Parts: sequence; C-alpha cells; structure tokens
Amino acid sequence: MGPAKVVTRDPWPATGVAAAFVVVTHYVGIVASAPLTFLIVDTGIGLLFVGTGAIAWHRRPSSRTGPLLVLSGALWSLGSYGPTSIVPLWTIGFSFEGYYDLAFALLALTFPAERLSALGRVVIWGMGSAFVARSIGRLLLQDPPRTYPDAFPPGSLVNPFAILENRLAFEAVEIVGSAAITATAIVVVVAATRRLLRTPSLTRTVIGPVMIGALVAMAFAAYDAAETAVTTATRAPLLEVPESLEAFLGWLVPAARAIVPISLLVGTLRLRSAGGPLSRVAASLGQEADPGDVDDALSAYIENDELAELLRSQLAELRASRARIVAAGDAERRRIERALHDGAQQHLTSVAMRLDEIRRLSETQPTEVPSRLAEIATELRDAMHEMRELARGIHPAILTEAGLGPAIGTLARRSPVPVDLRVALNGRLPLPTEVTAYYIVAEALTNVARSARASRVEVSLERVDSGLSIRVVDDGIGGADPLSGSGLEGLQDRVRALNGRFEILSPPNGGTTLAAWLPCE
Repeated sequence: MGPAKVVTRDPWPATGVAAAFVVVTHYVGIVASAPLTFLIVDTGIGLLFVGTGAIAWHRRPSSRTGPLLVLSGALWSLGSYGPTSIVPLWTIGFSFEGYYDLAFALLALTFPAERLSALGRVVIWGMGSAFVARSIGRLLLQDPPRTYPDAFPPGSLVNPFAILENRLAFEAVEIVGSAAITATAIVVVVAATRRLLRTPSLTRTVIGPVMIGALVAMAFAAYDAAETAVTTATRAPLLEVPESLEAFLGWLVPAARAIVPISLLVGTLRLRSAGGPLSRVAASLGQEADPGDVDDALSAYIENDELAELLRSQLAELRASRARIVAAGDAERRRIERALHDGAQQHLTSVAMRLDEIRRLSETQPTEVPSRLAEIATELRDAMHEMRELARGIHPAILTEAGLGPAIGTLARRSPVPVDLRVALNGRLPLPTEVTAYYIVAEALTNVARSARASRVEVSLERVDSGLSIRVVDDGIGGADPLSGSGLEGLQDRVRALNGRFEILSPPNGGTTLAAWLPCE
C-alpha cells in the first residue's frame, strides 16, 4: 500500500469569516442595547467554537471535526440576532437558531472519522428536515403583532417575510418540527452512547471526552426543542423552576453546547500529557493487548481513514514479522541443540567414557595409557573444531575480528559463481548493521548458487545517506519469490527490524536484483 493521501484544506479563510461574523454580531448586540452579561457570554461561546474549530481543523485538515465546530460558531452567532429586535435581523436569527445542534449530531454520530450508518443518515436527514420546516414556519407563517396581538403591540417585532401569516399553521409547524428535533436528538444520544460503550477501552480513552461532550450537548438540544414544543402547545413551561433559577436555566440550556469545544480542548491536552491515553496505547503495543484495540485507538487519534488503514497494514506487517523472527529464532535454537547433541556432545561423552577407561587401565596396563591419551587428545581437537564450526555458523569470527569488508570478501571467494565485488565502507559500521549486511549477502549468494543458474553475480556495498546500501545482482533465470521459503522473507524481517529498506526485483528470465538499505547511526 502506498502512502496515504491527506487532503489539506486551508482553514484560515473560513475561520476568519466565522470569527468576523461573531465579532459583528457582538457589535450588533451593543447597538441593540443587549445586557453586558449576554454580550460577554454569547460572544465568548461563539469565539470558543471558532477558535477550537480552527485548532482542530489545522491539526487534522482531513477531519470533519474542525469545520463542524467553526460552522457551529457561525450558526451560534446567527441565532443571537433573535433577541435584538432589529428588523429584519431578529426574524433571521429566530428562524435559523439552533442549527448548531445539527452539527453536534453529526459529530456525535461520526467522531472521529467514521462514516454515517444507515440509521445515522436517517437521523441526520430527519433532524435537518425538521429544522428546515421549523425555519420556514418561523420565517413565513408568523408576524408577532398579527399572530399574537395580545402579547405584541402593533409595529413591534415586525416580520417582513410573513407572507403566509397564520397562527394555527405556525404553531402546528413549530410543535411538530420541535418534537421531531427532540426525537431525533434522543436517538442521537442513544445511538452515540451505544457506540461509545461498544468501543474498545483504549479507543474510548482517546475519543471519550469529545464524545461525552457531544452527548451532553445533544441531551440539552433535546430538552430545548421539547421545551419549545410544549410551551407552544400548552403555554406552560416544560419544567416548573423557582423564579430565582429561571435566569440560570435560561443560560444553562444554550450554554451547555459549549461543552463540546471545551471537551475537545481537554481531550487534546490529555492526549499530549505524559500519562495520557496515547501512553497507554504505546505501552499496549509492547504487551499482550488485543491488536484490534490498539489499531482502533491509534486510528481514532489519527482521524483519517486512509492513514488509519495504512497504520493497520503496517501494524499487521510488524506483528507478522515479529512472529516470523520468533519462529526463526526457535528453529535456529533447535538446530544448535541438534548440532550440539549430535556433534560436540557425542565427542565429549565419548571422551568422558575413554578417560574413565584409562583410569582403570592405569592400574592394570599402565603402558597403554600414553597411546590412549593421544587418541583422546585427537578427539578433543575434533570436538573443538566442531564447536568452532558451530560458532562460525552462528556468528562468523572474521566479521567480528576484521569487519564487514573482509567477511564479504570471504563469502565472495567461497562462492561457486564468480563474484564481481565492490566495497566502499570507509571504516567499521555498527555491529547490528554489519551482521545483517553479512547475512543478506550470504543468503543472496547461496540462492544464486542453488537456483539462479547464473554465470556471474555483482555484489556492492557502499555508505549512502548515513546508511549502508547493498546490491546483489545476478544474470540468472530470475523468478525469486520472498515467500517461497528461500530465506528472503527472513532477510526482509531482519532489515525491517533495523528500520531499513528491502527490495527484490526478479522478473522471469531477467536475473535478480536484491537491494537493501540499512541505517548506520
């Protein structure tokens, strides 16, 4: 899989427009003689939405979270024109207030990067339709002096758009639209809560604050719409509260939406803290954590489908590579055990038995002892030779003593296929790099001799870009397959364990080119 393509969109033009709209709304409120508390809180919440959205948009350009929060800031200020009594601004503000709840619903159902489910699409379309229907009713069907003459004197709060003014139709649309918004908001709360509870614990630690903030905001949205429906239908409030708490409740219901940007900021700070959720994810990578949990948690942090898929692929490769390395280590350990058992151990056991026999002969036939000891010395030398050969198979002595260049030269001289060797190393390299490079060349030359049917092979090693570049090129029949059990897969794992690069090109009848790069720092 190639690198993920990240769609970058400049957040600043839209953010600047939204912030300017919030500031203009603030000055309109001043002109309309709005209370100072209203101006401070209302403007502060609008700027909080825009500022947090700008941060989220800048950090994750491909995520919908930032644009939704910036849009919510603009929609929040649009609704603030409702109480201004400025014609026709008050009508526009009253008609289009609350649309930020639609943005919160989308955030609750999709954060951080999920697509809308079938139920989610129905809910969003249903809520959006309810908002549009209610806006049309407020815009076209009501004019306060004519619709409610007992409450509004002539000339006050005139609605110039009320071309179809009708109290019965307006209240019917208001009640049905608000009830539909309430119902869909409740469905959002339930669906998002179930999704959060079913989310793996690691993922929940990453996305939890924002999700909980969106759920709380949607709960207040449901209450706000239900209050509108009940009040319109019965002329009585949904909840009877003491007069001393009416002002507080009047601010609490709309201001509760501010928990969404606040929770996003809190969640971001938790992610970046030393003991935050990402530290748990990182720790789980080295423990026996459920791979799916770790994948989902990191994907949630990335908030990008393509990057998340790339991450899952890389983690799967890492886990498969680690499993192959463990299996190869186990197989090598068993080989060494067999070699020790069948070779050196047999010699040493025989020496022990012969020495015991000589001890008895020394008492009965002392003249036989020198010849027997000479035989034992020969057997011990054979055992030592086998041990050296075994050690050489584990780690060639020449590599440790003389370095990579002479060790590769020895491999080239032993190769049954003529080797054109070029080595430009300029000194010793880190031991892991030298060992890995040695085995790459050794395995490649073994494969050439065994199955390539080549007449010549070129081997080059060169320091390039703070690393070691290795190329082994033969003129054989090609068709080498890393998955065929030739040892190439093990070489890939060795290279990746050092954060290197490994590539093999082997077209049929076109020879084989093996290229690798290993870091030297």
